[in-house]
Amino acid sequence: MKKTKEKTKTRSISKLFYNDKFVMIFSALVAVVLWIIVTTTSQESTVVTITDIQISLPELSDDLEFFNTEDLTAEVRISGNALILSTVTSSDIYVTASDVSEITEPGEYTVSLVPKKSTIKTDFSFDSSCTPSSIDVYVDRYAEKEFTVTDQVVISSIAENCYAPSTVLSEQTITITGAETVINQIASVAAVYSFSETLSESVTQTVPLVLYDENGDVIQSDYITMSVTSVEATVTVLQTKYVPIEVAYTNVPDGLSIDDSWVTVSQSEIYIAASADVIDSITSITTSELDLSAVNLSNSTWELSLELPSGCTNLDNIDSVTVDFDMSDMAQKTFTVETFSVINQTSELQATVTSKSLTVTLVGSQDEIYSLEADDITAVVDMSLQSTVGLTETTVTIQLPDDAASCWTYGTYTVAVNVTALSEDE
Repeated sequence: MKKTKEKTKTRSISKLFYNDKFVMIFSALVAVVLWIIVTTTSQESTVVTITDIQISLPELSDDLEFFNTEDLTAEVRISGNALILSTVTSSDIYVTASDVSEITEPGEYTVSLVPKKSTIKTDFSFDSSCTPSSIDVYVDRYAEKEFTVTDQVVISSIAENCYAPSTVLSEQTITITGAETVINQIASVAAVYSFSETLSESVTQTVPLVLYDENGDVIQSDYITMSVTSVEATVTVLQTKYVPIEVAYTNVPDGLSIDDSWVTVSQSEIYIAASADVIDSITSITTSELDLSAVNLSNSTWELSLELPSGCTNLDNIDSVTVDFDMSDMAQKTFTVETFSVINQTSELQATVTSKSLTVTLVGSQDEIYSLEADDITAVVDMSLQSTVGLTETTVTIQLPDDAASCWTYGTYTVAVNVTALSEDE
């Protein structure tokens, strides 16, 4: 019975070798096992090349360091058992300088390279020196310095009736780091660009930064890093036009007309620039206010500042104008006024002028001034401007007759007024 079972088992196994799939799998498995046995027991050495090995240079003394060596790689031929070599990668090896003892100051050097093992995988040997066998390096001390960016943007042409002020750069300063010797050679940093086209509207351009030495020569180096290598240069193009200058007056009598026949302004118009929407809204530029009550025969010339709207540029570069009154046909006379009037009295307050007289100086055309009498003049107290009860000083308005339309009051005048609060029974 036992022999029958063994026969059956043997027949089943033998049938497997008539199965093509089984034969293929079995053959591959046997081949792998035989390869492992041969390779592990073979004494023959195999050579392979390991590439992309990072070059790792040693630290230097005296704060010196290597520059621009981060991406340097080498390759090395190694020999040993094929199975072992198949597991070796570039991370198991590093390449370094054989000797850096002679590097004691900044400069360019040639250093020899040697391969070394960096892991516990030691069952291989270096078949030859690495490739490359040496490299040229630059050595210096690290430095950092801030520079102001100079505007060297050139605008060749501006369209008619347009104006472009100075260019605005997105960065005013930059920081440069790296080799100290190179940084010490930098005298200036400039944004350099030239607009060849005619500019008629605002534009922004990316502009490269250029490094110059003290002789104006361009500096280019792989041993320094700039915080930015370019900036945005914005050229604002404004519209221009001439607008009239108008003098602003205060305390001008209603009937008095101030025109060019009497007043001369040193400049009648001004050349301005502004954005299109702003300049369309500007019809004139006014001066600071001139109080006519301060003008008389001896004070007839005035310097008035110009008041420019926000966003407007004064292309004439003038801050003021001179206003000159022609007083050749004018006269000045002092009157003693005894006629007073109170207007805008209320039911709550009653005002009485306690001053008996008031000395007033008037300026105007000779005919009108000399024909005036003191009785023609009235000092008017406006109660709408007065709220203090009791005896007080208040400013008066000098009222002239209609036939003195070209005359005005020189100076400011006050009178004593007694203000009484009225009771409900009164």
